[in-house]
Amino acid sequence: MHLTRLILGVSLFVVFGFNAMSQGGYAVHFIPDSLKQNANAVFQLNKTEFVIISKNKSIEKTHQVITILNDRGKKYATLYEGYDKKSRIKRISARLIDVNGQVLETYDSFDFKDQSNVSGGSIYDDSRIKYLDLSQSTYPYTIEFKSEVVYESLFYIPNWYALPDQNVSVIHSIYKLECPPELKPRFKMLNSDHQLVEKHEKGVDYVSLFVENQKARRREPFGPAFFESIPRLIVAPSIMGYDGFYGNMDSWKNYGRWQLQLNKNRDSLNNETIREIRIITDQFESREDKIRSVYEYVQNKTRYVSIQLGIGGWQPFEASQVDELGYGDCKALSNYTYSLLKAIGINSHYTKVYAGDNPPDLYPDFPYISSNHIILCVPNQQDTIWLECTSQTNPFGYLGDFTSDRDVLIVTEDGGIVVHTPIYTKNENRQITKGEIQLSEEGNAKALVDILYTGTQYENNDLNWLVDDGDEKLKKWIYENTDIPEFQIDEFEFNLNNNKIPSINEHLELTVRTIASVNEKRLFLRPNLMNRWKKAPRKVSNRQTDVVLSNSFFDSDSLVYIIPDKFSIEHLPENISISNEFGNFSVAYTYEDHKLTYVRKIGWDKGRYPKESYNDFRNFYRAIVKGDKAKVVFVDKT
Repeated sequence: MHLTRLILGVSLFVVFGFNAMSQGGYAVHFIPDSLKQNANAVFQLNKTEFVIISKNKSIEKTHQVITILNDRGKKYATLYEGYDKKSRIKRISARLIDVNGQVLETYDSFDFKDQSNVSGGSIYDDSRIKYLDLSQSTYPYTIEFKSEVVYESLFYIPNWYALPDQNVSVIHSIYKLECPPELKPRFKMLNSDHQLVEKHEKGVDYVSLFVENQKARRREPFGPAFFESIPRLIVAPSIMGYDGFYGNMDSWKNYGRWQLQLNKNRDSLNNETIREIRIITDQFESREDKIRSVYEYVQNKTRYVSIQLGIGGWQPFEASQVDELGYGDCKALSNYTYSLLKAIGINSHYTKVYAGDNPPDLYPDFPYISSNHIILCVPNQQDTIWLECTSQTNPFGYLGDFTSDRDVLIVTEDGGIVVHTPIYTKNENRQITKGEIQLSEEGNAKALVDILYTGTQYENNDLNWLVDDGDEKLKKWIYENTDIPEFQIDEFEFNLNNNKIPSINEHLELTVRTIASVNEKRLFLRPNLMNRWKKAPRKVSNRQTDVVLSNSFFDSDSLVYIIPDKFSIEHLPENISISNEFGNFSVAYTYEDHKLTYVRKIGWDKGRYPKESYNDFRNFYRAIVKGDKAKVVFVDKT
């Protein structure tokens, strides 16, 4: 499209949008069928305007018109806007529109409910939220939402996404930004050749983007995170200001220097604490043991609470305050640990990280706000020690799934440096099962099973959080996470080893009903007792995204079944051995003296493979599912 025509099209749409609304322009029958396919909701309009006034003021305007097609799209009918002491909602309104595009109800600011936005783990938080639930019982229907938020800062700038979510389509998507030239932010377009329209007029820079008719996408099995694969625009300030702290984000180094400002002079400790930590650490000769003793001191003395108060969302509490109160958030506890290490002459680095699933990439040429958590990096000669300072249970030096294998920004004395956290491979992430099962003639069994979980597998279904929480919670965990249809726990025990690569030993004594089925004179046994893969990923035609294996692991199951004397082997499945680019899978059966030995091994490493390999991967997965279903048949020859 010609540039002039593009700008004109955007202008006409914005000017006449409300007139179209009054004439039924948002009627559902105007939505093309192609945009309803795979969609739970259709954003007829998704518009964001952001105005930068100064380093201390910016305005965000949102205008959305969303047609809810079914119950799975119901969540988009709950409208909300957040604010805190550094932002205020200037305007907010909504309208409910019927299937023909006619307005049924209009809602103003006083119709929105206002409540604290504090999560269950937060005790200090000044964030609040205005929200309104317009969900209806009959589909389809349309809601319109407008808001205007004024920020007393230049720190947050909204990004743009071609699609706001999976299984959602968009008719018109508009992004507009205006600013003084000296405060013009930086832009990075990903997964798209869409072009920003830029112009300068009367001392103001204008940037806009207009995209239309974006079809809904369904996340593909074993694909990347949804937002990773769609067209998107990352926007970040160059010059930023927040609560009197100003900085330059044109490089990761300078972004780190801005954080240094916030951390400056917040490492003071009283003399008594310094004397105490020096007495504790003087007992140890090695640097690593001294670091470990400081970490365990923090674990024993403090607890985590979430604190988000203005600049407190970015600036840690003073170390002396944490020392006195005995609690803090990730920033405060990491800074406290940093300060204790500094008191004994050990240098460490405050580290900004995006914790949890789907961490974003940190682009060398494009610094941006990309963290939600703080950890500590401690150089240690040829090694580096990473500390998760918010946990009372995390083993020393272990990060786990939460923050491992991702780019992070460490804040050094000279500014920020991007580095990568440790990667745990299948050699560390193991689940080793050994068991002996005494089978009865009726198909019931007594089972003795020992399972060793190491590395990230020690976190399976949050076992690491429960292992010290008492027998009742552990017994519940066993019943909920042991893949045996019907069983009773006779005895159980868990033992935790808090090494750098932690492990948990689980010992089970079980009574199992109908572990095998008896049909006339035959007994049918599926020897994979409790680690079955049951369903292969769905078939995908014309796949669009890479195949992503998001974790590394190795499982080994060695089970010995003692078969009643009256049965003899009739059918033993063939052994399996598969090795390919994705991983390895093997099953071996042996039968001797009424003992069936079943050994299953499977493992793969985290990796990314081209979309064309999906069918091969699916076939590999299907082979595992088929192998796990295999049955051994015994016959009564008495």
